This record gives sequence, C-alpha cells and structure tokens, in this order.
Amino acid sequence: MSQGDAETAGDMRPISGIDHALIGVADLDKARDAYNRLGFTTTPRGRHVGWGTGNYTIMFENDYVELLGVIDPTQYIHGLDTFLETGEGLLNVALGTKDAEAAFRWLQQNGIDVSPPEYLQRLMETDGGDSTLQFKNLYLPPDVTPGLKTFACEHLTRDMVWRPEWLSHPNGASGISAVTVVMESLDGVKDNYVRLFGEAAVSGDERRGNINVDTGNDELWFVTPKSFPERHYDKQLDRRLPLPCLAALTLTVNDPQVAALYLSGQQVAFEREVDGTVIVASQEACGVLLEFAAAS
Repeated sequence: MSQGDAETAGDMRPISGIDHALIGVADLDKARDAYNRLGFTTTPRGRHVGWGTGNYTIMFENDYVELLGVIDPTQYIHGLDTFLETGEGLLNVALGTKDAEAAFRWLQQNGIDVSPPEYLQRLMETDGGDSTLQFKNLYLPPDVTPGLKTFACEHLTRDMVWRPEWLSHPNGASGISAVTVVMESLDGVKDNYVRLFGEAAVSGDERRGNINVDTGNDELWFVTPKSFPERHYDKQLDRRLPLPCLAALTLTVNDPQVAALYLSGQQVAFEREVDGTVIVASQEACGVLLEFAAAS
C-alpha cells in the first residue's frame, strides 16, 4: 500500500480522537468550584438517565473534560465508587466517533468482537428547564485497548452542549493535548493500538517504556512508572496508585503565561518549566496532575 493509500485508509477509520477525559470526583460541586478556580468555564450540572451519576463538563472545540460524581448511590454508578476508594483522579478517556454503528461494523469486520452501541441520555439542568442530551456509546473490549477500559462516543445532540459561551476559559486552555497512561509493562500496547489507529499513528518502544498513540486530535502516552518522569519533567508517580492508571492530563494553551497569570491571581500553587509549561499539582485538581502546554 502506498503512503497515500495508507493515509486514505486511516482517514476512513470510524474511531478517532479523544472525545473526552473523565475525572472521578468525590463531591461534584466542590470539584466544579476547584476547576472554576483553576480558570475553567463549566457547563450546568448534568445527570445520567437511569444511572446514579452526574457531571459538569469543561468544553473545548474538539473535546472536553468531564467531572463525574455520584449523586444517587442506590442506582447503577458504573464502578465509580470502587475507583474513588483510592482517591479522586483521571478515571477514563472516551474515544470519539461520528457514527457508532459504522464503528461497530468496522470493528467486527476487523475481527474484534464487540457488542452493538448502547444509547445513553443525560439531562442538563438549565435555567429554562432540563435539556436532554443523547449519545451512542460503543464499549471496546479491554484486550483491544491495553491500559484502558474505554468506549467510543457518538454525540447525537452535539449543538446543545458545544455552545460558544462554554468554549472560552479564563486560563486560555483550548483542548486536550495528551493523556498519560501508566502500566507495569507495555507488552502488546503497540500492536493493539495499531489495530485501532493504524501503523503511522503509533510510535515508541515498549522495551524503553514509552509508546505514543496519535488518536487524531489528541495523543495517548503509555509509559511505565520508571519512564513516567521522562514525560513529565522529573515528576514521580505516586506508587500507591494501582496500575494501570491515568496519571496526567496535558492541555493545550495558546500562551502558558496567560495560565500562569490567572493561577497566580487565584493563589493556586503551580510550577513553571523551562519550556514554559505550567504544572498544577494533583492536590489542586481533584487528583489530576494537570499541565498547561503551548501548542507544538
């Protein structure tokens, strides 16, 4: 296959990009306040129909961050209570698809055993009453996505939540750049993500503890505890965290200085690296090591 043919084939893949990163939190309203203080605009609160979970979202042009918490522990909460036993933090990433049914057929045609997409509704509480957001989620087999238990999300009511007034953030953040996944071993990571995203999208060396997956809009970085500091300015991973774990969220900003000035005004502690990247410790961000980095 020529390079042009390979690129065309890659463009036809029905799963691409990180749709959103999920942060599991113990108290939704406190988490919203914490992220408002960090300079993020949050949407009105939502609650999942038929589940006991609710959320606030932080919207960007191509993706978003979801603060996910328990609002009714008597209902199905998708294992969030178990996750929170070890503390708040990055819970998952959802991949994106414009057509969940097409993604389902494509996976089956490529020998991946997957169940049909499932409908999900979320009620968003607005001043004018509840708005109903609708999705189709295609849950991927864990053996196809090492390090993650993820799904591909199709938005059926996209315009209701990607509103201009929710896309602007005082800290200057404009989107997700990367999510870092830490695993004890990266054996099999490269081959499996090549199946999803293609040969050209995956780079790195499993033996050196570093695999990079370009999902389309954002990147997944797979590292080991030993190689984690190489990706994150010599920061050490909390060894109490069970592996695999999602350990860091990197966001794109047009100018890291804007983020630094805003955080300073809010008296939020942060570090500034030589390349300008602003790093907020997990204690300030509901268990998430948060990086604001200039677009490369």
